Amino acid sequence: MDIIIKALVLYFIAFAESRHWGRLGLWIRSVALVFLILLDPFKITTATDNASADILNRVNALYYSSKGQDEIVVVLINDDYLNNNGLSWPLSYVQQAGLFKRILSYEPKGLFVDLLYTHDRSARGDSPEPLANIFNRYSSRVPIYLPRVNNSALSGSNFFSSTDPVIVQWDGYDSYYPSQIDSLSTPAFALYSQYCNGDSQCSIPEAPPPIALQWGMELSSAQYSLTNNASCMSEQYTLTIMSQILLSEVFWKFVPEWRQRCAYSTTLPPDYLSATKSEDKKILKDLLKDKFVMVGALIQGARDEVYSPVHGKVAGVYFHAMALDNLITYKEQYFRPAPTVLGSIDLADITDCLLFLLVFMWREKVAERQSESKTIGASDKRFIAVSAIILVVLLLAVVIVFSYLLNFEPINWVAQLTLILSIFAVKIRLFTPLKTSITYLKGLTKEKIV
Repeated sequence: MDIIIKALVLYFIAFAESRHWGRLGLWIRSVALVFLILLDPFKITTATDNASADILNRVNALYYSSKGQDEIVVVLINDDYLNNNGLSWPLSYVQQAGLFKRILSYEPKGLFVDLLYTHDRSARGDSPEPLANIFNRYSSRVPIYLPRVNNSALSGSNFFSSTDPVIVQWDGYDSYYPSQIDSLSTPAFALYSQYCNGDSQCSIPEAPPPIALQWGMELSSAQYSLTNNASCMSEQYTLTIMSQILLSEVFWKFVPEWRQRCAYSTTLPPDYLSATKSEDKKILKDLLKDKFVMVGALIQGARDEVYSPVHGKVAGVYFHAMALDNLITYKEQYFRPAPTVLGSIDLADITDCLLFLLVFMWREKVAERQSESKTIGASDKRFIAVSAIILVVLLLAVVIVFSYLLNFEPINWVAQLTLILSIFAVKIRLFTPLKTSITYLKGLTKEKIV
């Protein structure tokens, strides 16, 4: 929608009409178009950029590999767990110690705890020492990663000295997932580095770019033995789901939004960790041993949530889980933002500008052909149709090269496609100069008065 607005603004507010200024007027409008795209007033272009990435992300989710899904388990502390066990939030350190002891006893490959330890509750009879003891006991066998918190009540203590610090709070990356902040690794990259130990075909490059997260859709086979998934989107034909995605995007005011209502990463309810039966313990061992376990929370009144284009809002721990999943699945070929060319202008912006200019010149050529005759002949219709098809194919080719060969986040194909297809929705008068349109409207007004 933004490119249509920009095209109209350029067309009607430009310095001169093309028939008066000739090629100079066309170039003036073209340069103005480039500046509008790069300056992005009111962040309208950013909105369509996000829409382009989100739609492609939903389509990619249909084909997303389960390679990483088999390596990661999320333990989510939620209101159901608190209510079922008569607990309150935050959990006491003793209660947390019991929870983590049960997880670590199954010898996972690594444990990341997505909880911030900022308060010393010792004065209220809740010392962090029991929790620290559990971490100290198991850290020699299982690497344990805790978020680093600056200036907390526990910063000066050595309670968690046996754990590895990671960074979970950052600014300036939008929805991307960075590798490091102030020389400290983020959880996904820290765990992936451990995953790559001893694997010559797996490594983290120097100064890796941030991840443009791709989200999966299909639940793991293990999930069906852990939770009731009746409310989740069931497996359907790919064409059926793609049609649902398209309809919900185009007719979003009338069609329910397409969403997978259950998280992609295998999620273990904390209650299962208290299993006593041998068969249940075997299931837990198969699920947790030599796997990466991430513990997070989603509590009413203290919600830690992120946006997923496939699921909507999900618990923040899934953000880290999906980043690690992307690294395991794609390795060094994960999706990333396009490289920067100058300042905040990146290769995607340059590509957008070139394609916009191409489409803009095409629209001008269509307008020129139509202005030469009062009616649209068969040859004009063929020219419009064939040239539009060529532009759509070119746009599709650029998207494929940009996203699937170079592994960059997609260009703004939504705005490009909208501008290309808009030619079929307009009459010849929309291509006439503003002065002619005003004259036409004045003529209608006079006829009514008479």
